[in-house]
Parts: sequence; structure tokens; C-alpha cells
Amino acid sequence: MKIQKRWSDLDEVAHVNNAVYLTYFEEARGYYFYEACKWDWKIDGVILANNQVDYIRPILYLDPTYIYVRTSKLGNKSLEVQYLILNEYEDKKVLMSKGSSVLVMYDYKTQASVPVPQYIRERLKEYEPVSF
Repeated sequence: MKIQKRWSDLDEVAHVNNAVYLTYFEEARGYYFYEACKWDWKIDGVILANNQVDYIRPILYLDPTYIYVRTSKLGNKSLEVQYLILNEYEDKKVLMSKGSSVLVMYDYKTQASVPVPQYIRERLKEYEPVSF
């Protein structure tokens, strides 16, 4: 997914602010889950348990920046998502940042974690090129 940077994403030295990376992760994750398994957030809830970010190079406003997302682990009640943020110039890709999130399936009515639904497991396995 191409990252659409906003002027307000920048800090005073004209780099994308470190806190904004998590917003990029969130946007890409939502798009990814809809594309991968037509996730319906009203039916299958999740809570974010952990985020991890490695800042490798600063991202500038005019950089052609893309984010790649994949599910890297699929547990009983949780899953891990990994992100790569790259600048892409014709045939050259430069790693700018990488990170991960742990999401826990959650039933908001009972206020408890629940197993990952089978249909989500199956759709993610079909979508991903590698096995879990």
C-alpha cells in the first residue's frame, strides 16, 4: 500500500514523526485484513496487545513510500502482523522502518479473549505465500 503522507505527519526537522509510524501500521493493517479475509470488525473484534517499531532511516515528505504487511504468526487467540516500510525508486527499494503488532481476538460483549475464528485462519492461510 502506498503511504499518503500528510504535512502534519512531519516533525520540526521535516521527517515523518516517530509516533505517526503506528498510524501507518494501523491504516495498512486495516486494509490488509479487509483484502486478505474480508474481516468484519463488527463481528470479530480484536485488541492491540503490542507494537514494536525499528526506525532505520528517516522518511521525508516527498519520498515515494510504501508499506508491506503480512501475518507472521497465527496462535490460538492471537496473531502477529509484520510491517516493512520502504522507499521505492524505480528498481531500487530502501528499507526505512520495520515493525510488528500482536493482536488478540476479543469479544467486547463478554470482555474476554476468544479463539481466532476458523474462517479467518483459512482465509489468511490462502492469502499468505508462506505457512504459519
